[in-house]
Amino acid sequence: MKSMNRFPCHLGAASSLVLAACGVVAQEAGQYAPLALQNRPPLKTAWQADRPLIVQLGVDYTSDDNYMFGEYNGLHEEGATVIGNLQWQDFSSGDSFWQGYFSNLGLDTREGELTWGKAGRFSLSAGFDSQIQVSNDEGRTPFSGGTSLKLPDDWVSGLTTSDWTNLNQSLHGFDQELKRERVYLKADTRLNKHWTVDTNLSYEEKTGNNDIGAGIYIDGSSADAVLLNQPIDYRTTDFDLGLAYSDSKLSLEGRLFYSEFDNQDDVLTWQNPYSSYGPNVRYPAGIGGLGLAPDNDQMGGRVIGQYIFSPTIRLQVDGSYAVASQNQDFLDYSVNPALAVTVPVPKNSYDGEVDNSTFNTRLLLNPLPKLSAEVFYKYRNRDYDADRNGYQYIRGDGSNQPGTALTVYNTNHDYRSETPGFEVSYRLPMRSKLSFEYEYEKVTRENAPVEETEQDRYTLGYRIQPWSNFTTRLEVSYADRAADTYEWAQNYYALLDTELINATPDTERYISHPELMKYYMANRDQWQTSADFNFLPTDQWNLSLNLQWIDNDYGASELGLTEDEWYRGHLSASYIVSETLSASLYGGYDYYSADQSSRAFRGGPEKNAFVVYPPLPQASDPNQNWTGEAEDTSITLGANVQWQVTKDVEVSFDYSYVDTQAEQNLGTRATSSLVASNLPTVNTTLHNVRLSGIWHMQENLFLQLDYQFYDYKSDDWAWQGVQPDTIGKVLTFGQGNPNEQINYVGASVIYHWE
Repeated sequence: MKSMNRFPCHLGAASSLVLAACGVVAQEAGQYAPLALQNRPPLKTAWQADRPLIVQLGVDYTSDDNYMFGEYNGLHEEGATVIGNLQWQDFSSGDSFWQGYFSNLGLDTREGELTWGKAGRFSLSAGFDSQIQVSNDEGRTPFSGGTSLKLPDDWVSGLTTSDWTNLNQSLHGFDQELKRERVYLKADTRLNKHWTVDTNLSYEEKTGNNDIGAGIYIDGSSADAVLLNQPIDYRTTDFDLGLAYSDSKLSLEGRLFYSEFDNQDDVLTWQNPYSSYGPNVRYPAGIGGLGLAPDNDQMGGRVIGQYIFSPTIRLQVDGSYAVASQNQDFLDYSVNPALAVTVPVPKNSYDGEVDNSTFNTRLLLNPLPKLSAEVFYKYRNRDYDADRNGYQYIRGDGSNQPGTALTVYNTNHDYRSETPGFEVSYRLPMRSKLSFEYEYEKVTRENAPVEETEQDRYTLGYRIQPWSNFTTRLEVSYADRAADTYEWAQNYYALLDTELINATPDTERYISHPELMKYYMANRDQWQTSADFNFLPTDQWNLSLNLQWIDNDYGASELGLTEDEWYRGHLSASYIVSETLSASLYGGYDYYSADQSSRAFRGGPEKNAFVVYPPLPQASDPNQNWTGEAEDTSITLGANVQWQVTKDVEVSFDYSYVDTQAEQNLGTRATSSLVASNLPTVNTTLHNVRLSGIWHMQENLFLQLDYQFYDYKSDDWAWQGVQPDTIGKVLTFGQGNPNEQINYVGASVIYHWE
């Protein structure tokens, strides 16, 4: 909805239904869109022509600066831009050919490709792809500089943001843009009847800026926090080489790949605007630093294959192995040279590797004419290879290097998942089929609260077509996940030094509360159901309905996520009025709810979580519990009309509407001393109208006119009325909620060269 693809599906309007016809619909919409479009008569556009050269040239105008309408499509600035698209093909040189295209030449989303080859034997392509992402540009900051952010010379510091008397005159705006520029080469050739080779090489630069949170502190719970404008300057190189073999029984493809990531910046520093600490940490001498994404590379390979033993037995395999490594030199423990560091880092770099491997295989069988079966096995493994070292790092650049008791250790998180299973299906009368699937998943983790989880999943499906114009598919699934004993202290022992562990009472040796379970490791009962209906009452009508429901119950979790539920209903209809006129409607409703519980407590003696008799410390007291109930609802509506008004005039109209509402309700026990109140409801609405028309003026000449109206509003309380100094210990950007009403118009001519 936020992007405008103007080549070559320019007539395709905004709705997912029409984008499906252009082949660019999102994956989740694809299962519904074809049902409403499969009986629509094809309407040729100016781009659907077998001509050597087609050129589109024109101009468009966007009515105002924005960041929602133009988030990804390059139309984020008020003013005019050039419409420039081209596609070219030449098959005049015997068995060789040339093909090329260029699109969006007047925007930052331009792309193009040129291909030369010999049909069925060889092809070589070179291309480029530019992308842009814009974000909220209403923010303001007192900092200036690239990766070394400074405050103005006349800055007046203080303990909180309200003490900064020169803040308002120090604020200035900044752009929020990320640009990607990628160039690539690719080639493929057929060596003989059975063997083919292909290769790809690409280089990408990602530049711009992003926002990031940072703080100076000794205790992270009371940091002097700021939002910063972080420069982005990344380089990525990718290369792969593939070799494939195929004959009547065997298909096999192997591929080697290599990727290198290079961040031009190692660290982001900022001058401390607060005066909370001593002279070495407070303004003006204090400096904070954040290490940025390190350079790294990855190499590996993948093999995909299939072998047909007989018409009733087929084997499929898919395996991969990759090694990711990172050995960039460590930064110093602090960017502030005034802070004392007596113990250096234990080694110059992480110098570690992570091996990732996967293996999936599937045996497909047809033992009986009406019976089919599949036996499958899925494997995934992540293995760390890095020395365990202790680091006496300085917390938040807020003090001198701590003692050995506060040493922390890097932790390996090995992971292995194995999932065997089978599926059987049997064809029944009335063109129906009944299926049953079972899978067993075992997951093993290292240095995690739960070492092992096991899950059984049962899925029953039924598909029936009682009449030629009506099809139904029903599916219900139940999964039961059981976890080992929840070792709440595992993260504590893996991270911290024995000196600190021994000095801490055993009832306080935890990072997360012992009753707080991570939902993806906790015991869970899950139900999933889905129902799809497709009905063609006449040759002109196509109706489809999709219903889905998922319910997760974390029955053993005292604290954390205890239950969540999601369901949706989507309906679409299309109607062919005549060979030149068709229309479609769609609507959907999505609902998600989640319940969670947590406990408020302080440290020290109040951190004892194992007292059962009064007086209870806070961490042991259920009266310190608070609950959160989240509800998200979304309504989508849309309509599309395609009309061949006359032989030479075609019109397309599309309207889409989205309304979302998010609620977060907080509560406590009646006997609790905690005070909780519900958060304000967040409402977001979008209206998007697109109108496009093409006039076939002459045999090779077309005139295209486009109009779009985009209306987006949100009232998120997290941004509503929040100025840079609203929060005492957090310097924000002070940006507001989006409220955009954008008009877009475009006019262009399309010419076909013979």
